[in-house]
Amino acid sequence: MRAFWRFRALPIGLVFMVLGLGNWGVSRTKVIEYTRRAGTPEPVETRASYAEFQRLTARTNARLLQGLHRGAGDYRDADAKRDFYTVLQSGGQFFTLVGMLLVGVGTVQHWRRRRLVALRAAA
Repeated sequence: MRAFWRFRALPIGLVFMVLGLGNWGVSRTKVIEYTRRAGTPEPVETRASYAEFQRLTARTNARLLQGLHRGAGDYRDADAKRDFYTVLQSGGQFFTLVGMLLVGVGTVQHWRRRRLVALRAAA
């Protein structure tokens, strides 16, 4: 066990892999969920009668309804959460990759050290 801690790339790499896989796994399901939510329109409350709004003209009506139309400036909570979890997912993938590289480097260092010790003992 002492040899495991001697090469710091191994435990650090394992921690990175665990964190990365956790972020990747959790965010993957959330990205799918919020992609579905962002695709569905928000419910709009309808009024039974517009008779009480007597000052509405075509111009004010168009101005009021402009916010309901989906355009370039429309950004909802589901979109923001989907983007957040997408960043979290790509970060998890990056951490997993870095962890795998560190574990690989630590394993090679450990293997080389054991091989050098065996060669010195044989000589």
